[in-house]
Formats: sequence, C-alpha cells, structure tokens
Amino acid sequence: MAAEPVIDWLAVSRSKPFAELVARRGRFVRTAAVVLLAWFAAFLAVVGAAPDLAGSVVGAGMTVGFLLGLSQFVLAWALTWRYLRLSTSVFAGLEERARAAAGLPAGAEAAAS
Repeated sequence: MAAEPVIDWLAVSRSKPFAELVARRGRFVRTAAVVLLAWFAAFLAVVGAAPDLAGSVVGAGMTVGFLLGLSQFVLAWALTWRYLRLSTSVFAGLEERARAAAGLPAGAEAAAS
C-alpha cells in the first residue's frame, strides 16, 4: 500500500492560489446572498405595504404577489446555475493551482493528515 502524502495545510492556506480561490468564492457567495435577500425584502415590502397590488390578478388566477413569490425560486436556481458555471470555469482552475502549491498531483484527493 502506497504511503499517503503529508500535506502542509498551513502552507496551502497561505498560498496565493488558495487565497484567490477563497476570495473569489466568498465574493460570489456574499453578492448572491445580498441579491437574494434584497429581492426577498422587496417581495415582503410589496406584500406588506401594497396588498392591493400584490393581490392584483395578472391572468389565469395568478396574482402579482404569487408571481413575485415564485420569482424567488427562479432567482435561487439562476444563482445556483451561475455558481456551478463558475465552479467549472474559474474555481476548478484555482483548485488545481492550490493542489499544485501543495505538491499534489492534478485531480488527487488529499487524505486528512
């Protein structure tokens, strides 16, 4: 059985690729959270402050409030899709660079040490 590589996690966490990965992911997550919460706050404001508007029938029994509520799900799925796209196009490359900084071969999974 081959010996597992010993990884200096402190060195990895201090590496530039890892710092960039953490910063880019964090920036996306913070932005996505603000967008989603702001949209939800707008939904609550419309429902709370303008119930007549929220109760307005748009068509086929659909109200403005109901459509705004459904839009929360659409926005959440859109943000998830965007994160997955960034994961494959940007974050994966940064992960590989962080692995290389740790001395791991590409695609290698590190054992906890």
